[in-house]
Amino acid sequence: MKLESVRGARRIAIAAGLLLIVVGLALVLSGLLDKLLLSAVSLMKGRPPAPHWLNLVRLIALLILVCGGLPLTFGFLAPASWFSAAARVLKERYVLVGAIAVLVLLWLPPVLTGHGVTLGGHRYWWLDDDAMISMQYARNLATGSGLVWNPGQRVEGYTNFLWTLFMALVHVFPIPAAKTSLVVMLANLVLAAATVPAIVRLVRLLGGGGLATVASLAGYVLCQDTMYWATSGGESILLTLLFLWATYRILREAQSNRPRPATYLLVGIMSLVRADAVFLCCLLGALALILTRNRRPVMLYFGLSLLVPAVHELFRLHYYHAILPNTAYLKTAHWPGRTHAGLLYVRQFITHYPFVTVLAIAGALGRSQRMLRALAAVFLVYTAYLAYLGGDILPHFRFFLPILPLVMVLAFAGIQRLHPAVRLTLVVLGLVGTPLIAFNYSDFLTYDKDDAGNVRIGLLIKQNTRAAARVADFWAGTTFYYSERYAIDLLGKSDSHIAHLPVSSSGQKPGHNKFDFDYSLGVLRPDLVVANFMLPVTEDSMRKASVGNWAYHGQLYFNPVFREHYLPNPVPLETRRTIFAADWSPERDRIGDWKDLSVETRGP
Repeated sequence: MKLESVRGARRIAIAAGLLLIVVGLALVLSGLLDKLLLSAVSLMKGRPPAPHWLNLVRLIALLILVCGGLPLTFGFLAPASWFSAAARVLKERYVLVGAIAVLVLLWLPPVLTGHGVTLGGHRYWWLDDDAMISMQYARNLATGSGLVWNPGQRVEGYTNFLWTLFMALVHVFPIPAAKTSLVVMLANLVLAAATVPAIVRLVRLLGGGGLATVASLAGYVLCQDTMYWATSGGESILLTLLFLWATYRILREAQSNRPRPATYLLVGIMSLVRADAVFLCCLLGALALILTRNRRPVMLYFGLSLLVPAVHELFRLHYYHAILPNTAYLKTAHWPGRTHAGLLYVRQFITHYPFVTVLAIAGALGRSQRMLRALAAVFLVYTAYLAYLGGDILPHFRFFLPILPLVMVLAFAGIQRLHPAVRLTLVVLGLVGTPLIAFNYSDFLTYDKDDAGNVRIGLLIKQNTRAAARVADFWAGTTFYYSERYAIDLLGKSDSHIAHLPVSSSGQKPGHNKFDFDYSLGVLRPDLVVANFMLPVTEDSMRKASVGNWAYHGQLYFNPVFREHYLPNPVPLETRRTIFAADWSPERDRIGDWKDLSVETRGP
């Protein structure tokens, strides 16, 4: 990669200075340094710092502002000769190594501290709750029960086939259940680092210079959405990696007019990473047909790549006796308000990435380069597809994540021909207008109390119940993985009966608006139910919780089966969500003898 000599190095110095100043001001205004210092000292010493430590906070913020002012001043006032050496040093390999180093330094601490808790003297790690559903399937496969939710129950409650197979491989090794999630998250960091070269090559291929490269990498590494999903253990980072490399190869081969089979093998594999990625595969196939003059091999190779999802579909039909994954029916079927929810999801994305979105589209339309316009069309069509699907309940835009780095590349490479001062201003606006981790990094260092509470609930159930006990819960991942009991998913991710029902509430959250408590409790008859409320509660509060996006909270409370057989029998331990035993279950007579776990919140 060749930077624009002296002018390129000067603009990078100015951009770095401005970014540091923005971060410094954000730290001062948001009180983030207070939280960082409190969190770091609390993790190391197990107690909050002494009051005099907080006097250093403003000095640290001032230091960051000074560090930003120095390169800013240097960029404006230093003579051209000073930048010659810098322009020679800032080559591609240094940019790559620097971006990967920053990624590891910033993303590893949330893995170690934000997803782990010490319970009963042992350190436990967990993934996002949906990813823990896949872990349940993976462990059953590794132990010989098959790719199933419960042994003998064939329902495809996951959508990430290839990632679930990787998780099963992790479970083949003698790794304690407390540490398997840590292994998966560390693997995700490796995949995230492998994405950095793909971003650099895409920028170069699209005509971007040094500033566009640094800005695109900064947008990827410093974005809280990418870091969140990389440190949550889901399949999104693998899908992002495959999508970016496949896109780069298709664009490069279009320029040389020499399509290669390996590229389309990558395209086909994407459909195994997540079921809905078949649409991304089709978009890449269309992109190749539009940009490549030699279309005959493209059609052949793309047709062969579709054999991958076709074979997987045959497996699904044979093994699960269904055309689509169970969650596809759960989240899209019999839901009149789906498109409205999807449009809200798209609007939220645009409001979180306003400058990058506008720059990506305007930059592509403002230039005659066909490749840029085709990529912008891919983004717009994919956005419309997500609106049609109904969006996603999970935070941090999981469905947009595979295409987000490409949007950033389009935004910063598309303005390459503007005046340097204008381009620098737009780059700073684009980065500051994205959800950067600098504004709430300390939140990622502190574990989520709900997730940690689910680990504790699962361990309590495993410790205090019979191996044959049946447990029902709304959270379908962490609780069941750590309890190792027969699992009943009250929201239907792994229950085909619930998935095919019409929506049960007016909620706009896919996967959380279908339930049937008469069936889940009265027919499946779990021994224990983990409710989403903690006693004591009032009738009025439960009535208010019976409508809207989280209507299942309150509607469980008013369900006749629950009120008669479960509500009178709460487990007398203080947990974040109350556990109830059925009056017909042997577990009811044991709840008075439950033993608690000692809880320690100190970091590793």
